[in-house]
Amino acid sequence: MKKWNTELSNTKLWIFDADDTLWESGLFFRRAEEDFTSLMHSLGFDPKELVNEIHRRDIERLSVTGYGARPYMATLRLILEEKSEHLTPYMVDSLDYISNCLLHHPMVLLPGVLDSLIKLFNAGKRMIVYTMGEEDHQMDKFNRSGISEYFEHCTVVPMKTEETMKRLLSSAGVSPEEACMIGNSPRSDINPAIGCGVNALYVKRPFTWQAEQIEFVEPGLVATVAGLPDILPLAGLS
Repeated sequence: MKKWNTELSNTKLWIFDADDTLWESGLFFRRAEEDFTSLMHSLGFDPKELVNEIHRRDIERLSVTGYGARPYMATLRLILEEKSEHLTPYMVDSLDYISNCLLHHPMVLLPGVLDSLIKLFNAGKRMIVYTMGEEDHQMDKFNRSGISEYFEHCTVVPMKTEETMKRLLSSAGVSPEEACMIGNSPRSDINPAIGCGVNALYVKRPFTWQAEQIEFVEPGLVATVAGLPDILPLAGLS
């Protein structure tokens, strides 16, 4: 079995996922879901059945719309329209409020992120953000995060694949073995990196979206950390 590379101190490019790796994201999607199911409950629908339907339809639409808060809200709106004979101002206003809260939520960095990035930056580590979704929404969060100064740039793609990872490495001018991907999603962050020969650090989070929870293609090539502070020793820092 292939083994994970424990020598990361000479890594030339550190690639960070954004949502739920650097800052809270899933938390606000869960709040949107809870607000929506509460709205639907007030209209007479069973919340548990709705949650199952939301998750099923959200996964189904990925191949068509890709990732993003707006496509997610479009799914919720479609469910509301299908289950209601007509939309009242109360329904429309409630859904608009849920949408605004999700699209413009406050930027909440995860514990230890700021201090870890400062140490990596001061040590001269080369860092970029590599995220997926709608470019304007992701760039808005990146610019509001307060940590953009520590990264060379932020790259946004509709979906993360081996091909998009290869293009990212090519544009950065580094080989796969010179890079390390840090992220919370086995499907989107870890497996595409491993498939390209990039070292991978899995940031284990308590609430990772259902569609992202799949098995690692090469478990022996993955190291799991609880948060960004845990990568500092691996980078040769204390």
